[in-house]
Amino acid sequence: MDSVKNYFRLLAEDKQNDATSGVLSALLNLAAWGYGLGVRTVRWLYENKVLARKRLPYPVISVGNLTWGGSGKTPFVEYLARKIGTHRRVPLVLTRGYSHDEVLELQHHLPAAVIGAGKNRAKAAERVKKEKRHVDIALLDDGLQHQALERDVDIVVVNSLNPFGNGKLIPRGILREPLAVLNRAAIIVLTHVNLVSPEDLKALKEKIRVFAPQAQLVETFMEVLFLYRAKTRVRTPLEKMAGKRVATFAAVGTPRSFQLVLQRFHLKTVRNFEFLDHHEYLQEELLKIKEVAQSAGAEEILTTEKDFYRSRELITNTLNPLVLAARLRVVSGEEILTDRLFRLLGVKN
Repeated sequence: MDSVKNYFRLLAEDKQNDATSGVLSALLNLAAWGYGLGVRTVRWLYENKVLARKRLPYPVISVGNLTWGGSGKTPFVEYLARKIGTHRRVPLVLTRGYSHDEVLELQHHLPAAVIGAGKNRAKAAERVKKEKRHVDIALLDDGLQHQALERDVDIVVVNSLNPFGNGKLIPRGILREPLAVLNRAAIIVLTHVNLVSPEDLKALKEKIRVFAPQAQLVETFMEVLFLYRAKTRVRTPLEKMAGKRVATFAAVGTPRSFQLVLQRFHLKTVRNFEFLDHHEYLQEELLKIKEVAQSAGAEEILTTEKDFYRSRELITNTLNPLVLAARLRVVSGEEILTDRLFRLLGVKN
């Protein structure tokens, strides 16, 4: 099944050029037109108040993206939650929660935050209210397409490594909504800015300005913290791994970013296993990774923290890999975010 999904992902990025891709592309263009009609209709119904949005009793910041696949939304939500915590306010993180382990990862990273998980974020917020837990502000993770809740600020996260794919809607491209929706954003956050050239970053900003001339731009990257052993949590500085032969596996939106980080620390990837975002690992897949890594002479097996928490016990017991811990860092535009938070939280600057 993953091979089929991967085929369509490559087709959506114009990287598949076999004998059937031309016919499939024409069919997918038609499907994308129907999909686009649907998402435009739903947004129009909410924005023209035909469908009602629910207002929560505290401010809401929506953090979303336009594309299928990872952009760095959740690390940015974690950044905002920590920022809110420094002002002695309690954030509620409303997340779909694709798995129990992913919710545990948020709780591990944000012990002072309240986590509300569920496809229906309004119901998740209601459950938190019934538990009588104090909340000052809500962070709506993956909120751009979740229009059933009112929001005070719309933030859109854009992956600098692959911002908009081929510019077409799902399933012909990777866009979940037309680029014109960028105009709804008050703030646009660019991730992985350290992994692209200054020329490419400048071109991306110019393209964004066409669709969102009023939006404020913030630049970020994932700062590598350390590696830790899955079973013992003993930390290893990445610098000590320079020159080592490693095997890697990841199921994240942009697996290339993982490899680029390892290259910067001079690790030698001898085998790399890539799966689609949110992939649920099977034991036989992990055993295969272990077998291939050993035959290739890999000294260690590495994965991302997002992957580790998705199948924590299974990965620990089967592979016990080294896990890469990283945290989002803002390199430009932090005052933009701080100003918005001050105003929403009623904190004096």
